[in-house]
Parts: sequence; C-alpha cells; structure tokens
Amino acid sequence: MNEFSALEQIERGLYLLVIRLKESHRISVGKLPETTFKEGIYLYVGRAERGLKARLKRHLRKQKKLFWHVDYLLQKAEIDEIWIKRDSLNECLTVHDIKNTLKSSLYPLKKFGSSDCACPSHLFYLPENKTHLNSLRKKLSLERIDIHGNQI
Repeated sequence: MNEFSALEQIERGLYLLVIRLKESHRISVGKLPETTFKEGIYLYVGRAERGLKARLKRHLRKQKKLFWHVDYLLQKAEIDEIWIKRDSLNECLTVHDIKNTLKSSLYPLKKFGSSDCACPSHLFYLPENKTHLNSLRKKLSLERIDIHGNQI
C-alpha cells in the first residue's frame, strides 16, 4: 500500500503543494491580474474540508476544468511534493508560519488562493533554493505523501 492509499481513511485536512515552474510564464489566474511567474519553487497552502484524497488527485491531473487559482498555475508547473496535516483546516496560521520561517519568501500574486480570508496570499515564491523545505515541513508538523510513481 502506498502513502496515497493511506489517504482513503483521511477525509479532511490541510495540504501544502511544493510546485516547480521550470521556466517563467505570464499566467492569467481567474479574475486576478495576469502575472509573470518566475522560474522556481512555489508553495501553495490549501485545505479540504472533505474529500482530501480526491482534492489531491485533482491537483495532480493536467486535464481539468480551471476552478481554483492554483489550477491556472498547475497548467504550466509540476507538483514536486505534497505535505498534509490530518484534520487541520487552519490555512491562515500555516501561511503565517511559513512567512515567519522563510523570511525571503515572496507573495507572487496578492489574494492567490486567499479570496475568502485576510491573508495576502496562500502562494509563496522561494527565491532561494529548496534546501530549507525539509526543515520547514518538520517545523510545521506536516507529513510528506509519496506521489512519485503513484500518480493515481
């Protein structure tokens, strides 16, 4: 049984997508302004109040109706890793903790994924390399879900 299969028992939770954009792109994101997304690593914080596994499977698919802000970015980018926190739904606290931990992180587009809260954005751009991510994951108490080779 792979780790994604273990998600069958998890109905809800917080998730963080580690996204890699291999080259810069200008992307229109729903009603938000068209923006240049630079090549590099992005972190997106989301939640699923129900159907966590289905939500993550949807994010991994390329062919889908564009609904959430992150769908537009994922048309050009790849998910490298997925981290989850079971039964937690506090995206805003996680966003705050990421910004306090990764001080050089940037919000590439205001209100991305956060149109229903007061957060500046739920998407971060990391200008530095990916080396701090494992310590960030541990600090946030998120578990890594193995998706490579298990694109269900």
